[in-house]
Amino acid sequence: MRRILFSLAALYFFIAASYAATTNHVYSAKLASLVPKEARQNGKLGVVVKSLSTGETLFEHNPDKLFIPASNEKIITSVAALTLLKKDYKFKTEFSSGGGISNSILHGGLYIKGYGDPTLESAHLGYIVFQLKKLGVREIKGGIIVDDSYFGAKRHAKGWKEEWKDDFYSPPISALSFNYNVVEIKIRSSKLGNRPTVTIEPSGSGIKVTNKAVTSRKKGVLRTTWQNDESIILRGVIKPKATVNLKIPVQNPTLLTGNVIKNALREGGIKVSGEVKRGYVPRWAAIFYTHYSAPLSSIITEYNKNSVNIIGENLMKTLGATYRGVPGTWDKGASAISEFLSKIGVKNGYKVVDGSGLSLLNRVSPETFTDVLSYAYKNRLISQDFITSLPVAGVDGTLKKRFRNSEVEGRVMAKTGYLKNVRALSGYVYTKSGEVLVFSILSNGLGWKAKTFQSDLLTELVDCCSASPSQASGIN
Repeated sequence: MRRILFSLAALYFFIAASYAATTNHVYSAKLASLVPKEARQNGKLGVVVKSLSTGETLFEHNPDKLFIPASNEKIITSVAALTLLKKDYKFKTEFSSGGGISNSILHGGLYIKGYGDPTLESAHLGYIVFQLKKLGVREIKGGIIVDDSYFGAKRHAKGWKEEWKDDFYSPPISALSFNYNVVEIKIRSSKLGNRPTVTIEPSGSGIKVTNKAVTSRKKGVLRTTWQNDESIILRGVIKPKATVNLKIPVQNPTLLTGNVIKNALREGGIKVSGEVKRGYVPRWAAIFYTHYSAPLSSIITEYNKNSVNIIGENLMKTLGATYRGVPGTWDKGASAISEFLSKIGVKNGYKVVDGSGLSLLNRVSPETFTDVLSYAYKNRLISQDFITSLPVAGVDGTLKKRFRNSEVEGRVMAKTGYLKNVRALSGYVYTKSGEVLVFSILSNGLGWKAKTFQSDLLTELVDCCSASPSQASGIN
């Protein structure tokens, strides 16, 4: 009897395995038919799709080829940061006095040292001023000295195009940052032939705008040119009854932070004597207040949902400073991330240069992305924070306007990636049958057809895996 049962069990597993192999082969061929003909015989497209429950590869195309990943690089930075720094990690900014506080006067200057917080903004200024007033400070003598030495001096990573330095999505990187290191110039038209009105935010930036623009019906655009760290020339034309907002990366984020804080102190009733200048916190300076950011788990959500590049760069340099020593640099950060990837079993299939994916020197394979995504999904310490940080198809973040009113809506959580000639999408598919798939779709040079393929493949994957071998074979 036992021999019969054993033989039946063996027969079952043989049939199930044979069925699964046949089914997967047929399904893989079906997915392969979706690949654009322009990408079937070259290296323009790379794809890997795996089952997270079985680890089985359902489909692959150029799985080990290295591609420029664009913002899909944020997947690696996020997972490394959450694992190494932990989800409760908070960036800090230290405030110190150079000569102590007496008779309501802070002597020897106010020192402000940044440790990479990319999220410091106007909403935090009131509380910072409150902390000084709470200590009884009514006057600061000796000016404000800003210290950004926690990071290396380089402001832009290798592989960033020179023309990107004028775009708000690629601001200079500093250990002391404010408002994502961007200022906003608001231009409102006036009467024909007259200069438009110009305001700049955040207030107290210390940046002056020389207005040479004009209100006109002629064709033209508004453009800005930096004269130095604190002076912009505005030229061009603005139409009557028009309002234009220009977001511009600053030249010196460290001085921007100091100037904005100085202005906030004055508006809060604290007199400040002296200028804002860069320097170093001396050994004898006394820390009297430390400002902390929100926890990393919250920052990672902003980072991935809205693809905020500066967060990735600050994270990478912070990893470098934490695991390779101060000052934090891109090279040190890349070294720390490479060691992390090696420890989780990813030995090759990548070249990490920056933390956001802006660098054209980054290289990652689809196989590497699915390995990292699989690790993140299975690691209980980071899985919830990482997965919920990803844009949801048709719902929020950079996928809010994609896949609406489709089978994919709400069933895909993935990171987008876009640069010229680069389209990338990697993440998770929650199928109708309850299966969870991990996928990576990377394309370099495929143009708009890459986006079409993404949609076609994900639509197909949503209906994946609805029949198990036992159900299909009729064996109970």
